[in-house]
Amino acid sequence: MTLVPVVATAAPRAEPAKSLAKLDEEYAAAEQDLLRRCEIDGHGDLAAVIKAWQLPSLEGRQVALAIPPSLATPACVDGDAARSIWNDFLAARRARATGTFEHALWAAAAHDRQPTRAELTRPDPSATPSGPQSCEAIRLVFLTLRDDPDHARARAVGGWVRRGDRWEWPEAARRLDKAEEYDPQFGWMPKSRLGRHRDGERYLRGRWVKAAEDDATLREVKHGRQFESDHWEIVSTAPPPVTGDLAAQLESTRLVWLQFFGAFAVEPADLEKRLAGRGRISPQTPHSAILCGSRAQYTDELRRLEPLIDITDGIYWQPTATIWFFADPAGPPAVTVRHEAFHQLFAESRPDFLKLRAEPGRRCGFWAVEAAALYAESIAKTEFGWTIGGRDAGRGPAARNLLAKDTLHVPLADLTALGREAFQAHDRVADLYDECGGLADFFMNAHGGRYRESFVEYLVRVYSGTADPDALPRLCRRSFAELEAEYRKYILE
Repeated sequence: MTLVPVVATAAPRAEPAKSLAKLDEEYAAAEQDLLRRCEIDGHGDLAAVIKAWQLPSLEGRQVALAIPPSLATPACVDGDAARSIWNDFLAARRARATGTFEHALWAAAAHDRQPTRAELTRPDPSATPSGPQSCEAIRLVFLTLRDDPDHARARAVGGWVRRGDRWEWPEAARRLDKAEEYDPQFGWMPKSRLGRHRDGERYLRGRWVKAAEDDATLREVKHGRQFESDHWEIVSTAPPPVTGDLAAQLESTRLVWLQFFGAFAVEPADLEKRLAGRGRISPQTPHSAILCGSRAQYTDELRRLEPLIDITDGIYWQPTATIWFFADPAGPPAVTVRHEAFHQLFAESRPDFLKLRAEPGRRCGFWAVEAAALYAESIAKTEFGWTIGGRDAGRGPAARNLLAKDTLHVPLADLTALGREAFQAHDRVADLYDECGGLADFFMNAHGGRYRESFVEYLVRVYSGTADPDALPRLCRRSFAELEAEYRKYILE
């Protein structure tokens, strides 16, 4: 008799007991009770905090959330009655966070659920998508963390580790373990060296000098100051405050990128494991950036690499995996920092792609490389974090203008077939960039984000060199003609 081994398989994850709408309904009921208690006890400031917690409805945009390193109690929580209301407010948030994380688990497991024939042939583009939902899972993880910043499993999925009562990035935690400290102007340093910087000294070519002497020295890039943030190593010839501002912009851009495109960096099955508590995110190699003190220095350094450098305000140079900016007269514009940082994060977030040393979009699909970076230009700061996208943001108005005036529009079937050289050699490449910006917003936000998962998977294929000219409609389960018609309607509404 032959013994056949029995392979244990995980049982399918049960669908969450409560819908997201039900979780919001229960939270809203708790909120009304809390506001009633605030009114009775005269806690107007605390009521304002509670009222402001709900996120606004922002149709046609995505939301990225600022996640604090620890849960802080506002100053208006003073006295037993206020503390009781505050604690019940946190309890209501945690209850919703628990349910939201269950939905994140369910969404992450969707990659293993096969769509039905009806779903595959569904004619309505606004219908609920089937198939992988990694982007949705990550969105729900960050919603969980907004309600409950101490949700340990959601923190692990996001990549944080705990140090004391704070959640830190692994890279920052490692520096804290070495007794280093972070300063917004000077970055991470041993405390003894940081103290001398704060006291007005600078380390210049092997010796300590007064800050005024260092500021008067015209530095070459090869002798630039070293600034280390959580995820970037910056070489700078600009003043320390300008470099610190750049580091802050880069770090916030990374947090935004994680929430919108974190699914790009991880396989769906691995994301499911992380949410189930079976995976861990390893510390990453720092990204590289160079900040020149002037445009002249920037162009002098890069002209031998890029003949058209004079028309740029920043560049991601993939052969050396470095983004370049200049600080003339002040720091680089936020829109430029975000655009180039998105390029860098896409190119360097997956070690398996780095090993390929492939030039994304060389054969076809290069438009998507630029479209994803152009999408970053629509980022806007808010009280709760950031928004991104919207037909009235970023390149949206310019894309609408191109269609309205019919001055230039490359059909999607032709656009996706272009490789990098053909794209960049187009006789109206500036208009082509505007069209790509509009298309990015369409694929990320049209029909409630129906094509979002497909677009991110398309980016994976473009960056891995496995995309073909017909990959996009195949992933979206729409023909080029259908996507073209939907885009026109979306952008012109």
